[in-house]
Amino acid sequence: MKALYIDCFSGISGDMMVGALIDAGASPEKIEHELKKLHVSGYEIKCTRVVKEGISSIKFDVILDEEHIHEHDIHRHGHSHGEHDHHSHDAHHHTHDEHTHHHHDHGHDHTNHGHNHEHNHVHEHHHDDHDHSQDGHHHHHHSRYADIVKLINDSELSPKVKERSKQIFAPIAKSESKIHNMSIDDVHFHEVGAVDSIVDIVATAIALEELEIEKVITSHVPLGSGKIRISHGIYPVPAPATLDMMKNVPIAPSDLPYELTTPTGAAIVVSQSDSYGTMPAMKISSIGYGAGTRNIPGRPNVLRVMVGELLEGSERIVGKQETITVLECHMDDMTGEAFGYVMEKLLNEGALDVYYTPIFMKKSRPGTLVTVLSPEHLDAKLTEILFKETTTLGVRKNTWSRSILDRKIINAETPFGPIKIKQAIKKGNVIREVPEYEDVKKAALEHGVTFQEVYNAALKTTYN
Repeated sequence: MKALYIDCFSGISGDMMVGALIDAGASPEKIEHELKKLHVSGYEIKCTRVVKEGISSIKFDVILDEEHIHEHDIHRHGHSHGEHDHHSHDAHHHTHDEHTHHHHDHGHDHTNHGHNHEHNHVHEHHHDDHDHSQDGHHHHHHSRYADIVKLINDSELSPKVKERSKQIFAPIAKSESKIHNMSIDDVHFHEVGAVDSIVDIVATAIALEELEIEKVITSHVPLGSGKIRISHGIYPVPAPATLDMMKNVPIAPSDLPYELTTPTGAAIVVSQSDSYGTMPAMKISSIGYGAGTRNIPGRPNVLRVMVGELLEGSERIVGKQETITVLECHMDDMTGEAFGYVMEKLLNEGALDVYYTPIFMKKSRPGTLVTVLSPEHLDAKLTEILFKETTTLGVRKNTWSRSILDRKIINAETPFGPIKIKQAIKKGNVIREVPEYEDVKKAALEHGVTFQEVYNAALKTTYN
């Protein structure tokens, strides 16, 4: 299976993603050719090679012509909805004279958008001959989410590129609608809808399809810290839309006073990632680095991606992968009856599993380690139960990524009545069947037969 691992050790933004995918083998010429199918004009693409703290990387920029910069500024200063910067992943407010060119910025440097010419030029593509005014496709009119979706749907892009592009835009629209308390259809993207942001998102989709990526795994994501200025005032980092999108995504701590992950970067992560965590076992075929604008002393401001084939062992015949929270505590002063009660309550409140491990604590006292596997959204609730129902003074919490088989419950009609059977499914095939304990126990007691007799009967006669 062709996989992409996204290593966001310095965060992620849309332009960094495109640059990294180009460095990993996606063709800038192919991206330019496909982008023409959007019927959007008034910009040029620049791909340049830069060096960030010793790492050679690709800087991807979309530069608007003067007419569209002016139109873009009118939208930015005339409205207050959506992201408040020239780019969907920047959520900052600029004065007009800061924008001689609309270069991408990785949310770090909002005063100088020029290139750092410590590099050699690799590619430069111009879109100066595509005036699609007769088609009604003026990029600065695509401000509503519905307009952007229509722009993508009406293009000649491939169905897969269209689908990926809309997948990336969707979480931004959802978060903006929540933040501004309006319906998704009414969300205005005066900056996210600008041509440079549309290009970033669609170019990402084009590159992922060109590289034939079937699965995406992403590292834990640092969001950054500090404050940013948007048209509403001074806001904390991460930006409201970024933070809302990153719910249920493993976040890496960061004390850098910059915006490391932007709304566009967050949308790419949440819409394209199949799982999160460390790099899986894979045979790497290419590596790419995409550059942000800011130079961070002592840290390369780049996004790293790795493309390759997942090794068979790493695929683990999974139906899906998910992130769970593991809660742990231990104590040496509780009775066995209390432990039984706590386990039952945790499971009834949504714990995926609970188990006890005998341990020796200080002064050689025998104790019990309590381990709770929790869905991420229930970790606070289950932690509260541990504090309330046990004698522990502290609960440890870790985030784990796990691979699980698809599961299905069917009924087996037996001489002892219907018995539920849990099936484990790999790639559509049933590889394991286990009768439900409570059903087997109940039938055995009612019919005066052994547990094993009912168990075997259930496995012999199943139906969907």
